[in-house]
Amino acid sequence: MSPDISRWRSEFPVTERVVYFDHAGVAPVSKRVADAVTRFVSEACTQGRLNYRAWEERAEEVRAAFARLVGAAADEVAFIANTSEGLGVVATGLEWRAGDNVVAVSGEFPANVYPWWALERLGVETRMATLEDFRLTLAGLDRCVDARTRLISVSAVDFATGHRRSLKEIGRYCRERGIVFCVDAVQALGALRIDVEEEGIDCLAADGHKWLLAPEGCGCLYVARRLWDRLQPQRVGWKSVVDHSRYLPYHFILKPNALKFEPGSLNLLSIHALGAALDLLLEVGIGWIEEVLLGLTRKLRDGLAERNLPVLSPGGRDEISGITTFRGVARPGEVEQKLRERGIVVRERLGGLRISPHFYCNDEDITKFFRALDEVIGC
Repeated sequence: MSPDISRWRSEFPVTERVVYFDHAGVAPVSKRVADAVTRFVSEACTQGRLNYRAWEERAEEVRAAFARLVGAAADEVAFIANTSEGLGVVATGLEWRAGDNVVAVSGEFPANVYPWWALERLGVETRMATLEDFRLTLAGLDRCVDARTRLISVSAVDFATGHRRSLKEIGRYCRERGIVFCVDAVQALGALRIDVEEEGIDCLAADGHKWLLAPEGCGCLYVARRLWDRLQPQRVGWKSVVDHSRYLPYHFILKPNALKFEPGSLNLLSIHALGAALDLLLEVGIGWIEEVLLGLTRKLRDGLAERNLPVLSPGGRDEISGITTFRGVARPGEVEQKLRERGIVVRERLGGLRISPHFYCNDEDITKFFRALDEVIGC
């Protein structure tokens, strides 16, 4: 039996005030996330460090929850501050040689471009695969690949159009050629199913403030076991080593797993918040979330088609996500503001508007959105 959406909708007080269609930007958090933050701060205020061991144990539970979400083992997961940090760990941690190259994707969010461009100082070229009708194709990637290609990095879902990339196909392509496959998953995790083993992903980074429904400032980096020896931390601290609680005498033996990428004290407050968000998503079920969300996406695109508003986002069965970008409105920035004044939160993108609901949104939200849009643009 499918979960009752009204139960989960009540977890999000934002629904009482606005129609929130900007989860691809910064998402609202649930009541249980807010409660987790309040509880942590209250304990820190009234008890200091007396609950520190329990806090650390909770962090390990959150690590395991993230691993479960992506189909990994807990020791393949490190906490990071944001997606950029995670991608930077990968970019700086591999041993590069002058003449190597990386393949990234033109038009992607800069977080998945600049870490690779920064390798130019080492003589590493970044080649930018181009999109075809807003789609990333395997042929487009293949045109950039040669014998010196060491890594391909793509976003699981494009931030501007919502195009869902064929990770399994790209992963197979990389495995056959011995190329490291890195994924920016921030626009997918929490909305769509991802399995790092099934899709052949070597490294994956995502923070929590979009589809995971957590606050900014905390996320996770997945590093496959097969890459542990090849990827070395460039920032090393007291927690990077084995038996890190034994401070003296010094013993510089790095942890053998992904935890070596955590150099110091963790952001335990944000980890507790992320944990509450992950618990909610896993409780609901990511498969059901994906089903509901894609259903909402199709209804929104049907409504746009009825109004003859052109959708830029690819619409193939395996290409859609929770993001839809459309044009056909004059001065989209002004339209965004006028919709916000009417309690509808969307975002301007690509000369149009980007809409991105989540699973707890409903048909009434869609009706309110189109009613306000019709009023603003005069349909």
